[in-house]
Amino acid sequence: MMTSFETIDKVIRTYIKSVIKIDEQINKFVPNSHIAETYKLVLIYAEQESKNQDLFSNVKHHPYDSIGTNNPDNYDRLEDGRFLNKETYSVGINHLLIPDYFDLKRLKNDTVNELHSTYKKLREKKDIVRNNILLGRIELSDYTHPQFSKSYKIKIKK
Repeated sequence: MMTSFETIDKVIRTYIKSVIKIDEQINKFVPNSHIAETYKLVLIYAEQESKNQDLFSNVKHHPYDSIGTNNPDNYDRLEDGRFLNKETYSVGINHLLIPDYFDLKRLKNDTVNELHSTYKKLREKKDIVRNNILLGRIELSDYTHPQFSKSYKIKIKK
């Protein structure tokens, strides 16, 4: 089931507010403002995905010069003679965020540990949300300008 962006927005903003309000340091290696910024980046990307769902879900592979031993039926021929793989892949994250990453019940039960574990999960090198955001910014650079998102205006004290 796909979670609406309104729900994602509300939940992640609650996480950001919780980070800003808390007095103790959540992670001994980074300031709380960095954790809030990490959540904000996830929110911005989620907002951009909600505005361009089809685009984020159907990213095409880059064209290349030859088909080699592959089946030509799997490729579209471009005007310049190169071939483009017909398959697409997704750089979407919205279907993953709630409750796997952000959950208000967990936040309410153990605020500091929940904020820390969510941040830690988003920083793991093999994390799908982190990697989809990085890949999406590369592949869809024309559509992932943070300053065009309403979420970009969230103020986080340093």
